[in-house]
Amino acid sequence: MNNIWTRKNPHNPLLVLSPMAGYTDSAFRILCKGYGADVVMTELVSADAIAYGKFKVHKVGKVHKVEGKNHSTAELLSFYDDERPIVVQLFGKYPEKFAYAAKWVVENLKPDGIDINMGCPARKVIGSDHGAALLKNPDLACEIVRAVRAEISIPLSVKTRLGWENDNEILDFAPRLAEAGADAIIIHGRTYKDGFKNIARWENIYQIKDQISKIKNKEVSIIGNGDISNYDEAIKRSESGGIKLDGVAIGRATFGKPWIFSAELAVNSLKPTALILKHAKLVYETKGDHGIIEFRKHLLAYLRGFQNAKEMRKQAASIKSIRDIEKIINMIKND
Repeated sequence: MNNIWTRKNPHNPLLVLSPMAGYTDSAFRILCKGYGADVVMTELVSADAIAYGKFKVHKVGKVHKVEGKNHSTAELLSFYDDERPIVVQLFGKYPEKFAYAAKWVVENLKPDGIDINMGCPARKVIGSDHGAALLKNPDLACEIVRAVRAEISIPLSVKTRLGWENDNEILDFAPRLAEAGADAIIIHGRTYKDGFKNIARWENIYQIKDQISKIKNKEVSIIGNGDISNYDEAIKRSESGGIKLDGVAIGRATFGKPWIFSAELAVNSLKPTALILKHAKLVYETKGDHGIIEFRKHLLAYLRGFQNAKEMRKQAASIKSIRDIEKIINMIKND
């Protein structure tokens, strides 16, 4: 098994684009990959939807295009070879649905890894006992990992949090996930109760790496996540007290800054107007007209800090075409 969660270079951590609903679509993943992301992950996809849906996959050139009555799920599953290594993230609560979905995805899409979401704090996800709600039921969580591990041979990861309400919950939970079959554990340094408030706490993430390294005959990668704002910080956070994490996952800080995966010196000559247009064209290529509507939130992030940002952001909130975006780009050039 080619483990995508192993450092390519012993001196550098893996840099991972963290999965984020509504943001990490195919276009954004391609962009981040081009700026140095080692691994990218899809937005969370319902295991139940895959189990109940009847999807077909068409490989056209570099595109793995999924089609089915559930258009939103089909779109979430589609990806380009340019994004590899790519991990498909699944969410749900039923082991048998997870097992079916993971097997279907691997057989039909051939991604480079499968991830199980045990960290999403969104109200509608938690309300169905999915995502971070699994932190309240470690036995079920581990049963899900075992069920998926039995059906797939590619790398299997779990994205989770420190705990439901206590930072120390992860100290027992992570080793159990490893024993159940996880090849990598991506840990966000907050509890569910924190949501995205309070600072991310990495102490127990380093402790887990030290703990896991002592489990015989089991190599499990530990990826840290939370409050990374730039490339240098990602590198710094990857090591503490002689303990080296296998990687760092970056989430919200990528909005408007997909170059965050590159060393600062490599982006000194970056032209924001060229980047915005490149991203917009990728969105249009992968999603068509409705992709441009969805691009509004990315454009708003790109416009932070410009002198006339208030006026530009007002126009960005109503873009409908590449031409509309080009008008805003001209405003930037005249700024």
